[in-house]
Amino acid sequence: MVDIETVGLQRGSAIVEIGAVQFAPGGSIGETFYRSVSLTSSQDAGLTIDADTIEWWLGENPEIAGDVLVGGNDLREVLADFATWYLEIGPDEVWANSPSFDCEMLEHAGEKVGVPMPWDFYQERDVRTLDALDHSVEIEQEGTEHNALDDALYQARLVSEILESLGGERDAE
Repeated sequence: MVDIETVGLQRGSAIVEIGAVQFAPGGSIGETFYRSVSLTSSQDAGLTIDADTIEWWLGENPEIAGDVLVGGNDLREVLADFATWYLEIGPDEVWANSPSFDCEMLEHAGEKVGVPMPWDFYQERDVRTLDALDHSVEIEQEGTEHNALDDALYQARLVSEILESLGGERDAE
């Protein structure tokens, strides 16, 4: 499961956090990945910053916004670390909420800095599609909403429980 936080909603928006977790149906949570990304390094790579999204971050919780928008690591280094982590755990699938946002943003950012993302389009799975199926799973989010790792952990738990409730025996990572 991968989740990112950005300062825009359009393709090519600057990424400020990447969180990911290895998981499987039945609630098995494995290795995690979390890095904050320097807003400056994202912008230097040619990614864009949307003023409305910055205002949203500041309006949500100024303290959290300060943590998200200030500091962080070089985009290229973070993407390279993420790709290495992903390849080391070796999942068959990549889940996101939704891949047309998270995976596409990561792929675009990777293209900008010369770090290809290590999955193919047919490996992408969508949390929203699964959650839209008829199921009775309800779980509370733990941690901080709009923290990429906390969101990825929540989404992994949700997918895991939905797959289990639907009788899914396939491994999902």
